[in-house]
Amino acid sequence: MRRITLSLALLLWLALPTLARDRKNNDLVVVGYVTSWTQSVPDPFTMTHLNYAFGKVNQTFDGVDISRPERLRQMVNLKQQNPRLKVVLSIGGWGAGRFSEMAASTEKRHAFAADCQRIVREFHLDGIDIDWEYPTQHSAGISASPDDTENFTQLIKDLRKVLGRQALLTIATVCDAKYIDLRACVPYLDFVNVMSYDMSNGRSSHHAALRPSAISARCTSEGAVEAHLKAGVPREKLVMGIPFYGKGQTDEPGVKSFLRTHTLPEGYESRWDETAQVPYLVNPKGEFLFGYENNRSLMAKCQYILDKNLRGGMYWDYDSDNSQGDRRTVLALSLLKNKRATCPPRRVLVLAERGGAHEGFTAAALHWLQQQRERFGMDITVLNSAKELKAGQLQTFHLVLQLNYPPYAWSPAAQKDMEEYIDRGRGAYIGFHHATLLGEFDGYPLWPWFCDFMGGVRFKNYIAEKADATVCTENAAHPVMKNIPSTFRISEDEWYTYDRNPRPSVHVLAHVDEASYSRQTDVRMGDHPVIWTNTRKPARNVYFQFGHSASLLQNPTFVQLLENALEWTLAEN
Repeated sequence: MRRITLSLALLLWLALPTLARDRKNNDLVVVGYVTSWTQSVPDPFTMTHLNYAFGKVNQTFDGVDISRPERLRQMVNLKQQNPRLKVVLSIGGWGAGRFSEMAASTEKRHAFAADCQRIVREFHLDGIDIDWEYPTQHSAGISASPDDTENFTQLIKDLRKVLGRQALLTIATVCDAKYIDLRACVPYLDFVNVMSYDMSNGRSSHHAALRPSAISARCTSEGAVEAHLKAGVPREKLVMGIPFYGKGQTDEPGVKSFLRTHTLPEGYESRWDETAQVPYLVNPKGEFLFGYENNRSLMAKCQYILDKNLRGGMYWDYDSDNSQGDRRTVLALSLLKNKRATCPPRRVLVLAERGGAHEGFTAAALHWLQQQRERFGMDITVLNSAKELKAGQLQTFHLVLQLNYPPYAWSPAAQKDMEEYIDRGRGAYIGFHHATLLGEFDGYPLWPWFCDFMGGVRFKNYIAEKADATVCTENAAHPVMKNIPSTFRISEDEWYTYDRNPRPSVHVLAHVDEASYSRQTDVRMGDHPVIWTNTRKPARNVYFQFGHSASLLQNPTFVQLLENALEWTLAEN
Protein backbone atom coordinates (compact mmCIF):
# COMPACT_ATOMS: atom_id res chain seq x y z
CA MET A 1 0.00 0.00 0.00
CA ARG A 2 2.84 2.34 0.84
CA ARG A 3 4.44 1.59 -2.54
CA ILE A 4 1.20 2.53 -4.35
CA THR A 5 0.97 5.77 -2.39
CA LEU A 6 4.53 6.66 -3.27
CA SER A 7 3.90 5.86 -6.92
CA LEU A 8 0.85 8.10 -7.00
CA ALA A 9 2.82 10.86 -5.33
CA LEU A 10 5.60 10.44 -7.89
CA LEU A 11 3.11 10.60 -10.76
CA LEU A 12 1.60 13.79 -9.36
CA TRP A 13 5.06 15.28 -8.92
CA LEU A 14 5.98 14.41 -12.49
CA ALA A 15 2.75 15.98 -13.71
CA LEU A 16 3.45 19.32 -12.05
CA PRO A 17 5.61 20.79 -14.85
CA THR A 18 2.93 19.98 -17.43
CA LEU A 19 0.19 21.45 -15.26
CA ALA A 20 2.28 24.54 -14.65
CA ARG A 21 3.05 24.86 -18.32
CA ASP A 22 -0.62 24.75 -19.26
CA ARG A 23 -1.46 27.28 -16.56
CA LYS A 24 1.29 29.65 -17.66
CA ASN A 25 0.47 29.34 -21.35
CA ASN A 26 -3.05 30.45 -20.54
CA ASP A 27 -1.55 33.56 -18.93
CA LEU A 28 0.98 34.45 -21.62
CA VAL A 29 1.82 38.11 -22.12
CA VAL A 30 2.70 40.16 -25.16
CA VAL A 31 4.39 43.41 -24.14
CA GLY A 32 4.53 46.08 -26.82
CA TYR A 33 6.58 49.24 -26.47
CA VAL A 34 4.85 52.32 -27.87
CA THR A 35 6.99 55.45 -28.15
CA SER A 36 6.13 59.01 -27.22
CA TRP A 37 7.61 60.46 -30.40
CA THR A 38 5.33 58.58 -32.83
CA GLN A 39 1.72 59.29 -33.78
CA SER A 40 0.12 55.89 -34.32
CA VAL A 41 -2.78 54.65 -32.21
CA PRO A 42 -2.03 50.99 -31.42
CA ASP A 43 -4.41 48.11 -31.87
CA PRO A 44 -5.17 47.30 -28.21
CA PHE A 45 -6.13 43.71 -28.99
CA THR A 46 -2.70 42.67 -30.30
CA MET A 47 -0.97 42.96 -26.91
CA THR A 48 -1.67 42.36 -23.25
CA HIS A 49 0.67 45.07 -21.95
CA LEU A 50 1.47 48.45 -23.49
CA ASN A 51 4.73 49.95 -22.25
CA TYR A 52 4.79 53.69 -22.91
CA ALA A 53 8.31 54.89 -23.66
CA PHE A 54 9.45 56.93 -21.90
CA GLY A 55 9.40 58.72 -18.62
CA LYS A 56 12.74 59.91 -17.25
CA VAL A 57 14.25 60.69 -13.86
CA ASN A 58 13.80 64.44 -13.42
CA GLN A 59 16.63 66.94 -13.08
CA THR A 60 16.34 67.07 -9.29
CA PHE A 61 16.63 63.27 -9.05
CA ASP A 62 13.44 62.95 -7.01
CA GLY A 63 10.65 62.40 -9.52
CA VAL A 64 9.59 61.56 -13.07
CA ASP A 65 9.26 63.65 -16.22
CA ILE A 66 6.86 62.18 -18.79
CA SER A 67 7.39 62.80 -22.48
CA ARG A 68 4.12 63.94 -24.08
CA PRO A 69 1.75 63.15 -21.22
CA GLU A 70 -1.22 63.76 -23.53
CA ARG A 71 -0.10 60.78 -25.63
CA LEU A 72 0.16 58.65 -22.49
CA ARG A 73 -3.46 59.53 -21.70
CA GLN A 74 -4.35 58.51 -25.25
CA MET A 75 -2.77 55.10 -24.59
CA VAL A 76 -4.71 54.70 -21.33
CA ASN A 77 -7.93 55.47 -23.20
CA LEU A 78 -7.36 52.33 -25.27
CA LYS A 79 -8.52 50.38 -22.23
CA GLN A 80 -12.03 51.53 -23.09
CA GLN A 81 -11.78 49.32 -26.18
CA ASN A 82 -9.95 46.47 -24.45
CA PRO A 83 -10.51 46.52 -20.66
CA ARG A 84 -7.96 43.72 -20.25
CA LEU A 85 -5.13 45.85 -21.63
CA LYS A 86 -2.49 46.89 -19.10
CA VAL A 87 -0.80 50.26 -19.66
CA VAL A 88 2.58 50.75 -18.00
CA LEU A 89 4.93 53.74 -17.96
CA SER A 90 8.47 52.71 -18.87
CA ILE A 91 11.05 54.96 -17.24
CA GLY A 92 14.52 55.17 -18.75
CA GLY A 93 15.78 54.00 -22.12
CA TRP A 94 19.17 54.16 -23.77
CA GLY A 95 20.94 57.38 -22.83
CA ALA A 96 18.46 58.21 -20.05
CA GLY A 97 20.52 59.14 -17.01
CA ARG A 98 20.14 60.42 -13.46
CA PHE A 99 19.25 56.95 -12.19
CA SER A 100 22.56 56.57 -10.38
CA GLU A 101 22.22 59.82 -8.41
CA MET A 102 18.57 59.12 -7.55
CA ALA A 103 19.10 55.53 -6.42
CA ALA A 104 22.16 56.41 -4.31
CA SER A 105 20.11 58.61 -1.96
CA THR A 106 17.51 57.06 0.33
CA GLU A 107 15.60 60.35 0.42
CA LYS A 108 15.58 60.84 -3.37
CA ARG A 109 14.82 57.19 -3.97
CA HIS A 110 11.75 57.38 -1.72
CA ALA A 111 10.64 60.62 -3.40
CA PHE A 112 11.04 59.04 -6.84
CA ALA A 113 8.98 56.01 -5.78
CA ALA A 114 6.29 58.29 -4.36
CA ASP A 115 6.13 60.21 -7.64
CA CYS A 116 5.77 56.93 -9.52
CA GLN A 117 2.79 56.12 -7.29
CA ARG A 118 1.31 59.56 -8.01
CA ILE A 119 1.65 59.04 -11.75
CA VAL A 120 0.05 55.60 -11.60
CA ARG A 121 -2.95 57.06 -9.80
CA GLU A 122 -3.20 60.29 -11.78
CA PHE A 123 -2.97 58.62 -15.20
CA HIS A 124 -4.85 55.46 -14.18
CA LEU A 125 -1.89 53.30 -15.11
CA ASP A 126 -1.40 49.65 -14.28
CA GLY A 127 2.23 49.93 -13.25
CA ILE A 128 5.82 51.00 -13.80
CA ASP A 129 8.63 49.51 -15.90
CA ILE A 130 12.23 50.46 -15.04
CA ASP A 131 14.54 50.56 -18.06
CA TRP A 132 17.89 51.63 -16.56
CA GLU A 133 20.52 50.87 -19.22
CA TYR A 134 22.69 49.86 -17.34
CA PRO A 135 23.61 50.07 -13.64
CA THR A 136 27.39 50.54 -13.07
CA GLN A 137 27.92 51.27 -16.80
CA HIS A 138 28.86 54.56 -18.55
CA SER A 139 28.37 53.08 -22.05
CA ALA A 140 25.14 55.01 -22.68
CA GLY A 141 26.89 58.26 -21.80
CA ILE A 142 25.21 58.49 -18.40
CA SER A 143 26.54 58.70 -14.85
CA ALA A 144 27.29 55.43 -13.07
CA SER A 145 28.71 54.13 -9.81
CA PRO A 146 30.02 50.76 -8.55
CA ASP A 147 27.17 50.91 -6.01
CA ASP A 148 24.49 51.02 -8.71
CA THR A 149 23.69 47.31 -8.57
CA GLU A 150 22.97 47.34 -4.85
CA ASN A 151 21.09 50.64 -5.14
CA PHE A 152 19.01 49.22 -8.00
CA THR A 153 17.81 46.46 -5.69
CA GLN A 154 16.88 49.02 -3.04
CA LEU A 155 14.99 51.03 -5.68
CA ILE A 156 12.95 47.99 -6.69
CA LYS A 157 12.13 47.23 -3.03
CA ASP A 158 11.06 50.84 -2.45
CA LEU A 159 8.90 50.88 -5.57
CA ARG A 160 7.14 47.67 -4.61
CA LYS A 161 6.50 48.94 -1.09
CA VAL A 162 4.96 52.17 -2.36
CA LEU A 163 3.09 50.78 -5.36
CA GLY A 164 1.68 47.82 -3.46
CA ARG A 165 0.99 44.39 -4.87
CA GLN A 166 -1.87 45.50 -7.13
CA ALA A 167 0.34 47.57 -9.44
CA LEU A 168 2.68 45.99 -11.96
CA LEU A 169 6.42 46.40 -11.50
CA THR A 170 8.71 45.17 -14.29
CA ILE A 171 12.23 45.83 -15.52
CA ALA A 172 14.12 45.66 -18.83
CA THR A 173 17.47 43.86 -18.74
CA VAL A 174 20.50 43.36 -20.95
CA CYS A 175 20.87 40.04 -22.76
CA ASP A 176 23.65 38.60 -20.59
CA ALA A 177 21.77 39.33 -17.32
CA LYS A 178 24.59 41.50 -15.98
CA TYR A 179 24.58 44.68 -13.87
CA ILE A 180 21.47 43.76 -11.81
CA ASP A 181 21.17 41.36 -8.88
CA LEU A 182 18.23 39.56 -10.43
CA ARG A 183 17.93 36.96 -7.70
CA ALA A 184 17.44 39.71 -5.13
CA CYS A 185 15.01 41.69 -7.30
CA VAL A 186 12.78 38.92 -8.67
CA PRO A 187 10.58 38.54 -5.55
CA TYR A 188 9.43 42.15 -6.03
CA LEU A 189 8.87 41.95 -9.80
CA ASP A 190 5.93 40.73 -11.86
CA PHE A 191 8.19 39.85 -14.76
CA VAL A 192 11.48 40.69 -16.47
CA ASN A 193 11.64 41.96 -20.08
CA VAL A 194 14.88 40.70 -21.61
CA MET A 195 16.28 42.95 -24.35
CA SER A 196 17.43 40.08 -26.54
CA TYR A 197 18.21 42.40 -29.43
CA ASP A 198 20.91 44.95 -30.25
CA MET A 199 23.28 42.14 -29.31
CA SER A 200 25.69 43.36 -32.00
CA ASN A 201 26.04 46.45 -34.18
CA GLY A 202 24.62 44.38 -37.04
CA ARG A 203 27.43 45.14 -39.47
CA SER A 204 28.94 41.66 -39.50
CA SER A 205 26.48 39.54 -37.52
CA HIS A 206 22.79 39.39 -36.75
CA HIS A 207 21.81 41.46 -33.72
CA ALA A 208 19.00 39.13 -32.59
CA ALA A 209 19.72 35.57 -33.71
CA LEU A 210 17.65 32.96 -31.92
CA ARG A 211 20.50 30.44 -31.63
CA PRO A 212 24.29 30.55 -32.14
CA SER A 213 25.56 30.25 -35.70
CA ALA A 214 28.25 31.65 -37.97
CA ILE A 215 26.30 34.92 -38.26
CA SER A 216 25.16 35.28 -34.65
CA ALA A 217 26.67 37.72 -32.17
CA ARG A 218 28.25 36.84 -28.82
CA CYS A 219 24.80 36.66 -27.29
CA THR A 220 21.65 35.15 -28.80
CA SER A 221 18.00 35.03 -27.72
CA GLU A 222 18.50 31.49 -26.48
CA GLY A 223 21.66 32.52 -24.64
CA ALA A 224 19.86 35.49 -23.08
CA VAL A 225 17.11 33.25 -21.75
CA GLU A 226 19.60 30.75 -20.33
CA ALA A 227 21.63 33.55 -18.70
CA HIS A 228 18.53 34.91 -16.98
CA LEU A 229 17.41 31.49 -15.80
CA LYS A 230 20.87 30.92 -14.36
CA ALA A 231 20.74 34.35 -12.70
CA GLY A 232 17.60 33.37 -10.83
CA VAL A 233 14.68 34.54 -12.98
CA PRO A 234 12.01 31.80 -13.04
CA ARG A 235 10.44 30.91 -16.37
CA GLU A 236 7.06 32.24 -15.32
CA LYS A 237 8.59 35.71 -14.90
CA LEU A 238 10.78 35.67 -18.01
CA VAL A 239 9.62 37.65 -21.08
CA MET A 240 11.84 37.36 -24.16
CA GLY A 241 12.44 40.49 -26.21
CA ILE A 242 11.91 40.48 -29.96
CA PRO A 243 12.87 43.30 -32.36
CA PHE A 244 10.59 44.48 -35.15
CA TYR A 245 13.52 46.16 -36.91
CA GLY A 246 16.75 45.21 -38.65
CA LYS A 247 20.31 46.33 -38.10
CA GLY A 248 23.42 46.49 -40.20
CA GLN A 249 25.11 48.45 -42.97
CA THR A 250 22.24 50.76 -43.86
CA ASP A 251 24.57 52.94 -45.96
CA GLU A 252 25.08 50.02 -48.38
CA PRO A 253 23.15 50.56 -51.70
CA GLY A 254 21.60 47.10 -51.58
CA VAL A 255 20.35 47.61 -48.03
CA LYS A 256 19.00 51.07 -48.88
CA SER A 257 17.03 49.57 -51.75
CA PHE A 258 15.71 46.75 -49.57
CA LEU A 259 14.57 49.09 -46.80
CA ARG A 260 12.88 51.44 -49.28
CA THR A 261 11.27 49.01 -51.70
CA HIS A 262 11.69 45.50 -50.20
CA THR A 263 13.47 44.55 -53.42
CA LEU A 264 17.15 43.84 -54.00
CA PRO A 265 19.45 45.02 -56.81
CA GLU A 266 21.10 42.40 -59.00
CA GLY A 267 23.74 40.43 -57.09
CA TYR A 268 22.33 41.11 -53.63
CA GLU A 269 20.52 38.28 -51.94
CA SER A 270 18.28 37.54 -48.98
CA ARG A 271 19.27 34.37 -47.13
CA TRP A 272 17.90 32.31 -44.26
CA ASP A 273 20.16 31.00 -41.51
CA GLU A 274 18.62 27.67 -40.57
CA THR A 275 20.63 27.45 -37.35
CA ALA A 276 20.12 31.03 -36.13
CA GLN A 277 16.54 31.06 -37.48
CA VAL A 278 16.86 34.57 -38.91
CA PRO A 279 17.01 36.16 -42.39
CA TYR A 280 19.82 38.42 -43.57
CA LEU A 281 21.15 40.22 -46.64
CA VAL A 282 24.45 39.64 -48.41
CA ASN A 283 26.25 41.63 -51.10
CA PRO A 284 27.41 40.20 -54.45
CA LYS A 285 30.50 38.80 -52.66
CA GLY A 286 28.31 36.88 -50.22
CA GLU A 287 29.31 39.10 -47.30
CA PHE A 288 26.89 39.81 -44.44
CA LEU A 289 25.29 43.24 -44.69
CA PHE A 290 22.10 43.42 -42.69
CA GLY A 291 20.09 41.25 -40.33
CA TYR A 292 16.37 41.69 -39.98
CA GLU A 293 13.16 39.96 -38.92
CA ASN A 294 10.35 38.47 -40.96
CA ASN A 295 7.27 36.42 -40.11
CA ARG A 296 9.28 33.21 -40.23
CA SER A 297 11.89 34.37 -37.71
CA LEU A 298 9.25 35.82 -35.39
CA MET A 299 7.30 32.58 -35.54
CA ALA A 300 10.46 30.67 -34.58
CA LYS A 301 10.96 32.94 -31.57
CA CYS A 302 7.33 32.59 -30.52
CA GLN A 303 7.60 28.82 -30.72
CA TYR A 304 10.76 28.97 -28.60
CA ILE A 305 8.88 31.00 -25.97
CA LEU A 306 6.13 28.38 -25.95
CA ASP A 307 8.50 25.41 -25.89
CA LYS A 308 10.51 26.89 -23.01
CA ASN A 309 7.37 27.76 -21.01
CA LEU A 310 8.36 31.42 -20.69
CA ARG A 311 5.95 34.11 -19.56
CA GLY A 312 5.70 35.62 -23.04
CA GLY A 313 7.25 37.95 -25.58
CA MET A 314 8.10 41.64 -25.62
CA TYR A 315 8.84 43.73 -28.69
CA TRP A 316 10.44 47.02 -29.63
CA ASP A 317 8.59 48.77 -31.04
CA TYR A 318 5.03 49.12 -32.33
CA ASP A 319 5.86 51.60 -35.10
CA SER A 320 8.65 49.43 -36.50
CA ASP A 321 5.98 47.03 -37.76
CA ASN A 322 4.85 47.18 -41.39
CA SER A 323 1.63 48.88 -42.44
CA GLN A 324 -0.23 45.55 -42.45
CA GLY A 325 0.75 44.87 -38.82
CA ASP A 326 2.31 41.49 -39.63
CA ARG A 327 4.82 41.44 -36.79
CA ARG A 328 2.41 42.20 -33.97
CA THR A 329 -0.13 39.83 -35.50
CA VAL A 330 2.40 36.96 -35.45
CA LEU A 331 2.87 37.47 -31.69
CA ALA A 332 -0.84 37.88 -30.99
CA LEU A 333 -1.82 34.78 -32.98
CA SER A 334 1.08 32.63 -31.80
CA LEU A 335 1.20 33.50 -28.10
CA LEU A 336 -2.28 34.71 -27.22
CA LYS A 337 -4.71 32.95 -29.52
CA ASN A 338 -3.36 29.68 -30.91
CA LYS A 339 -0.50 28.86 -28.50
CA ARG A 340 1.59 27.74 -31.47
CA ALA A 341 3.65 29.56 -34.09
CA THR A 342 1.16 31.04 -36.52
CA CYS A 343 1.69 33.01 -39.72
CA PRO A 344 -0.84 35.80 -40.32
CA PRO A 345 -2.85 35.65 -43.55
CA ARG A 346 -1.88 37.82 -46.49
CA ARG A 347 -4.65 40.37 -46.87
CA VAL A 348 -5.81 40.83 -50.46
CA LEU A 349 -8.11 43.60 -51.66
CA VAL A 350 -9.92 42.68 -54.88
CA LEU A 351 -11.45 45.65 -56.72
CA ALA A 352 -13.93 43.84 -58.94
CA GLU A 353 -15.96 45.27 -61.79
CA ARG A 354 -19.30 43.47 -61.84
CA GLY A 355 -21.79 43.12 -64.66
CA GLY A 356 -21.36 44.06 -68.30
CA ALA A 357 -19.07 42.43 -70.82
CA HIS A 358 -16.43 41.44 -68.26
CA GLU A 359 -18.72 39.69 -65.78
CA GLY A 360 -17.82 36.21 -67.01
CA PHE A 361 -14.11 36.65 -66.38
CA THR A 362 -14.63 38.54 -63.11
CA ALA A 363 -16.98 35.91 -61.69
CA ALA A 364 -14.70 33.03 -62.71
CA ALA A 365 -11.62 34.77 -61.30
CA LEU A 366 -13.34 35.54 -57.98
CA HIS A 367 -14.42 31.90 -57.69
CA TRP A 368 -10.87 30.72 -58.41
CA LEU A 369 -9.37 33.14 -55.87
CA GLN A 370 -11.73 31.95 -53.15
CA GLN A 371 -10.72 28.36 -53.89
CA GLN A 372 -7.03 29.29 -53.52
CA ARG A 373 -7.32 31.16 -50.20
CA GLU A 374 -5.84 28.45 -48.04
CA ARG A 375 -3.11 27.54 -50.52
CA PHE A 376 -1.76 31.10 -50.69
CA GLY A 377 -2.71 32.04 -47.11
CA MET A 378 -5.02 34.80 -48.31
CA ASP A 379 -7.70 36.75 -46.50
CA ILE A 380 -9.74 38.22 -49.38
CA THR A 381 -11.85 41.38 -49.28
CA VAL A 382 -13.91 42.16 -52.38
CA LEU A 383 -15.10 45.70 -53.14
CA ASN A 384 -17.08 46.70 -56.20
CA SER A 385 -16.22 50.37 -55.90
CA ALA A 386 -13.03 52.15 -54.89
CA LYS A 387 -15.27 54.82 -53.41
CA GLU A 388 -15.99 52.38 -50.58
CA LEU A 389 -12.38 52.59 -49.43
CA LYS A 390 -11.89 54.49 -46.19
CA ALA A 391 -8.90 56.78 -45.80
CA GLY A 392 -5.86 54.73 -44.78
CA GLN A 393 -7.59 51.40 -45.37
CA LEU A 394 -5.61 50.54 -48.50
CA GLN A 395 -2.29 50.26 -46.69
CA THR A 396 -3.62 47.47 -44.47
CA PHE A 397 -3.62 45.11 -47.48
CA HIS A 398 -0.62 43.19 -48.75
CA LEU A 399 -1.96 43.12 -52.31
CA VAL A 400 -4.37 45.16 -54.39
CA LEU A 401 -5.81 43.10 -57.25
CA GLN A 402 -7.59 45.30 -59.80
CA LEU A 403 -9.92 42.75 -61.35
CA ASN A 404 -11.08 44.71 -64.40
CA TYR A 405 -12.03 47.65 -62.21
CA PRO A 406 -11.37 50.81 -64.28
CA PRO A 407 -8.73 53.47 -63.52
CA TYR A 408 -11.41 56.05 -62.77
CA ALA A 409 -14.43 56.19 -60.42
CA TRP A 410 -11.98 56.46 -57.51
CA SER A 411 -12.57 59.08 -54.83
CA PRO A 412 -9.79 61.67 -54.39
CA ALA A 413 -8.91 60.08 -51.02
CA ALA A 414 -8.69 56.60 -52.57
CA GLN A 415 -6.49 57.94 -55.37
CA LYS A 416 -4.13 59.55 -52.87
CA ASP A 417 -3.92 56.36 -50.81
CA MET A 418 -3.24 54.27 -53.93
CA GLU A 419 -0.45 56.58 -55.06
CA GLU A 420 1.21 56.39 -51.64
CA TYR A 421 0.65 52.62 -51.47
CA ILE A 422 2.54 52.04 -54.72
CA ASP A 423 5.12 54.84 -54.52
CA ARG A 424 6.17 53.91 -50.96
CA GLY A 425 6.07 50.17 -51.52
CA ARG A 426 3.36 49.64 -48.91
CA GLY A 427 2.15 46.52 -50.69
CA ALA A 428 1.88 44.91 -54.12
CA TYR A 429 -0.36 45.17 -57.19
CA ILE A 430 -1.84 42.94 -59.90
CA GLY A 431 -4.00 44.48 -62.61
CA PHE A 432 -6.13 42.98 -65.38
CA HIS A 433 -7.48 44.19 -68.69
CA HIS A 434 -9.84 47.11 -67.90
CA ALA A 435 -7.19 48.66 -65.62
CA THR A 436 -5.68 50.36 -68.69
CA LEU A 437 -8.93 51.92 -69.90
CA LEU A 438 -7.17 55.24 -69.46
CA GLY A 439 -8.63 58.49 -70.70
CA GLU A 440 -11.75 60.58 -70.07
CA PHE A 441 -14.60 58.11 -69.57
CA ASP A 442 -18.09 58.33 -68.07
CA GLY A 443 -17.52 61.92 -67.04
CA TYR A 444 -14.30 61.17 -65.13
CA PRO A 445 -11.02 62.91 -65.98
CA LEU A 446 -7.78 61.05 -66.67
CA TRP A 447 -5.88 60.02 -63.54
CA PRO A 448 -2.35 61.23 -64.45
CA TRP A 449 -0.53 59.21 -61.79
CA PHE A 450 -2.20 55.96 -62.83
CA CYS A 451 -1.47 56.74 -66.47
CA ASP A 452 2.21 57.07 -65.56
CA PHE A 453 2.04 53.88 -63.47
CA MET A 454 0.79 52.01 -66.55
CA GLY A 455 3.61 53.27 -68.74
CA GLY A 456 2.12 56.59 -69.82
CA VAL A 457 -0.46 55.00 -72.13
CA ARG A 458 -3.99 56.09 -73.00
CA PHE A 459 -6.58 53.70 -74.34
CA LYS A 460 -6.99 54.13 -78.11
CA ASN A 461 -8.87 51.15 -79.58
CA TYR A 462 -9.52 47.43 -79.33
CA ILE A 463 -10.57 44.47 -81.43
CA ALA A 464 -14.33 44.76 -81.07
CA GLU A 465 -14.97 41.06 -81.43
CA LYS A 466 -13.17 38.65 -79.15
CA ALA A 467 -10.20 36.94 -80.76
CA ASP A 468 -7.66 34.23 -80.00
CA ALA A 469 -4.01 35.22 -80.24
CA THR A 470 -0.50 33.99 -79.56
CA VAL A 471 1.44 35.63 -76.76
CA CYS A 472 5.26 35.59 -76.86
CA THR A 473 7.31 35.44 -73.67
CA GLU A 474 10.13 38.01 -73.52
CA ASN A 475 11.62 37.50 -70.04
CA ALA A 476 11.37 33.87 -69.00
CA ALA A 477 13.54 34.56 -65.95
CA HIS A 478 11.04 36.86 -64.27
CA PRO A 479 9.12 35.19 -61.40
CA VAL A 480 5.77 35.92 -63.08
CA MET A 481 6.90 33.99 -66.17
CA LYS A 482 8.18 30.91 -64.30
CA ASN A 483 7.33 27.68 -66.19
CA ILE A 484 5.58 29.66 -68.93
CA PRO A 485 6.29 28.45 -72.51
CA SER A 486 7.94 30.73 -75.06
CA THR A 487 4.58 31.10 -76.82
CA PHE A 488 1.04 30.36 -75.68
CA ARG A 489 -2.52 30.98 -76.86
CA ILE A 490 -5.04 33.23 -75.15
CA SER A 491 -8.61 32.67 -76.33
CA GLU A 492 -11.60 34.96 -76.80
CA ASP A 493 -10.12 38.18 -75.53
CA GLU A 494 -10.16 41.89 -76.35
CA TRP A 495 -6.79 43.31 -77.30
CA TYR A 496 -6.36 46.96 -76.35
CA THR A 497 -4.22 49.36 -78.35
CA TYR A 498 -2.84 52.62 -76.95
CA ASP A 499 -1.80 56.05 -78.10
CA ARG A 500 1.82 55.14 -77.38
CA ASN A 501 3.91 52.08 -76.63
CA PRO A 502 4.48 51.58 -72.87
CA ARG A 503 7.80 49.79 -73.47
CA PRO A 504 10.09 52.79 -72.79
CA SER A 505 8.53 53.24 -69.34
CA VAL A 506 7.93 49.65 -68.19
CA HIS A 507 9.64 46.28 -68.23
CA VAL A 508 7.80 44.14 -70.79
CA LEU A 509 7.42 40.45 -69.93
CA ALA A 510 5.40 39.37 -72.97
CA HIS A 511 3.83 40.74 -76.16
CA VAL A 512 1.08 39.57 -78.48
CA ASP A 513 1.82 38.48 -82.05
CA GLU A 514 -0.71 40.59 -83.96
CA ALA A 515 -0.36 38.36 -87.01
CA SER A 516 -1.80 35.52 -84.96
CA TYR A 517 -5.26 37.01 -84.37
CA SER A 518 -8.00 34.52 -85.16
CA ARG A 519 -10.11 37.31 -86.69
CA GLN A 520 -9.36 39.75 -89.46
CA THR A 521 -8.79 43.24 -88.08
CA ASP A 522 -7.10 46.47 -89.00
CA VAL A 523 -6.63 47.38 -85.33
CA ARG A 524 -2.90 47.04 -84.80
CA MET A 525 -0.13 48.53 -82.64
CA GLY A 526 2.88 46.82 -84.21
CA ASP A 527 5.02 46.18 -81.11
CA HIS A 528 2.24 45.26 -78.71
CA PRO A 529 3.18 44.53 -75.03
CA VAL A 530 0.50 42.69 -73.02
CA ILE A 531 2.26 41.75 -69.76
CA TRP A 532 4.52 44.23 -68.02
CA THR A 533 5.80 45.51 -64.70
CA ASN A 534 6.75 49.06 -63.77
CA THR A 535 10.17 48.65 -62.18
CA ARG A 536 10.35 52.37 -61.35
CA LYS A 537 7.82 51.82 -58.59
CA PRO A 538 8.85 50.40 -55.19
CA ALA A 539 5.80 48.14 -55.00
CA ARG A 540 5.94 44.81 -56.81
CA ASN A 541 3.45 45.07 -59.64
CA VAL A 542 2.35 43.32 -62.81
CA TYR A 543 -0.33 44.10 -65.38
CA PHE A 544 -2.04 41.58 -67.69
CA GLN A 545 -3.81 43.13 -70.67
CA PHE A 546 -6.06 40.11 -71.21
CA GLY A 547 -8.98 39.36 -68.89
CA HIS A 548 -12.20 39.38 -70.91
CA SER A 549 -13.44 35.81 -70.98
CA ALA A 550 -14.27 33.19 -68.34
CA SER A 551 -12.45 30.63 -70.49
CA LEU A 552 -9.15 32.09 -69.25
CA LEU A 553 -9.58 30.21 -65.99
CA GLN A 554 -9.69 26.98 -68.01
CA ASN A 555 -6.37 27.84 -69.66
CA PRO A 556 -3.51 26.11 -67.74
CA THR A 557 -0.98 28.71 -68.88
CA PHE A 558 -3.09 31.62 -67.70
CA VAL A 559 -3.69 29.87 -64.37
CA GLN A 560 0.07 29.39 -64.04
CA LEU A 561 0.60 33.09 -64.74
CA LEU A 562 -1.93 34.01 -62.08
CA GLU A 563 -0.37 31.61 -59.56
CA ASN A 564 3.09 33.02 -60.32
CA ALA A 565 1.85 36.58 -59.89
CA LEU A 566 0.27 35.78 -56.53
CA GLU A 567 3.35 33.92 -55.32
CA TRP A 568 5.61 36.81 -56.34
CA THR A 569 3.52 39.69 -55.05
CA LEU A 570 2.60 37.99 -51.77
CA ALA A 571 6.09 36.67 -51.03
CA GLU A 572 7.77 37.92 -47.86
CA ASN A 573 11.48 38.69 -47.94
